[in-house]
Amino acid sequence: MNSPTDLIARPDAVVLDLPASSGDAVMQALQARLKDLPAVTDAAGFMRDLLERAAVSSVCISPEVAMPHARTSAVSRLMLAVGRTAGPVAFDAGHPGVRLVFLIGTPKVQVTEYLQLVAGVSRLLKKDKVRAALLAAPTEADFRAVLARGLQE
Repeated sequence: MNSPTDLIARPDAVVLDLPASSGDAVMQALQARLKDLPAVTDAAGFMRDLLERAAVSSVCISPEVAMPHARTSAVSRLMLAVGRTAGPVAFDAGHPGVRLVFLIGTPKVQVTEYLQLVAGVSRLLKKDKVRAALLAAPTEADFRAVLARGLQE
């Protein structure tokens, strides 16, 4: 299994310039990129768990960043999909301008690894330079390079 740091540097999926009109649509688009991976054992259950968790409390960690997540029996390993929206998307009333989304799925038993991943993403995104570079990256390869490089700074 890859470490949480490895997963941030090499997420399972990266989707740039998502044309989504809502937070739920962004989550569905990112989950769709993961659903055919062998580690997703129940795609519908994974999506349901993501939506249920987002309904309980905000998944936004800053005005422009959301981190929807689910501790679920629908995945067999820690998973990460990262998206950048084409324009600002409202995830909730307090966060109308989300542009970066880090969607996490984790088995219920991987609490430590999940917490390490959330902490790692949070530390990475506290760096203004990294957030700006992710928003400006012209290609998926550039975006992935910013993620990997940002962990080393």
